Amino acid sequence: MMMLKNVLSELVDKYRLKLTVDDSKAVLSDPKTGEQIDVYEEKYYPKKYFSTGSEDDVYVQYIVCFSTQHRHIDDLSEVPEYIESILTDEVLPIEFYLNGERRFGGEIKRADFDGLSAEFLAAYYGYSVEDISRYEYEIHSWSGRYNTGRKRIE
Repeated sequence: MMMLKNVLSELVDKYRLKLTVDDSKAVLSDPKTGEQIDVYEEKYYPKKYFSTGSEDDVYVQYIVCFSTQHRHIDDLSEVPEYIESILTDEVLPIEFYLNGERRFGGEIKRADFDGLSAEFLAAYYGYSVEDISRYEYEIHSWSGRYNTGRKRIE
C-alpha cells in the first residue's frame, strides 16, 4: 500500500484531500463535502507463487470506487489519472434502477451530460430505446454540480 500512498500524494496536495491508508484500502476524502474515493489493492497469487514465493508472480489490480461506480485498473500509474477524472467531473457515475431497485451502472463523460436522452443511453449501453425507457437513472458527481437525483429516462 506504500506505493499506492506515494502515487496518490500529488492528488492529495493538488485537491486538498485527506488520505487515509490501512492494510485493505486507501481513502481519499474531501474534508468539506465528505465525498470519498476508495482504492483497493487486490493481489492474486498463482499456484506457482506458493512454490517460489516470488512477488514477481503476483498479479496486482487496483479497484477505484466512487459513488455507485468502480473501475478495475491493472497499472498503478493509471490510478491517479482516473481519480483525477472523477475529481474534475470528467467522468460521472450513473446508476440505473428498475422498479426502485438498482440494476446496473457505469459512467458517462461530462461532455455527454447535456445530451442525455433515451436514444443516447440506449446506444451507449446496448439497449433498445423501448427497453432503456423503462428505467430511471441517477448521476452523482464529485463536485455535486452534475447530481441529478433519480430521474425517469425520456
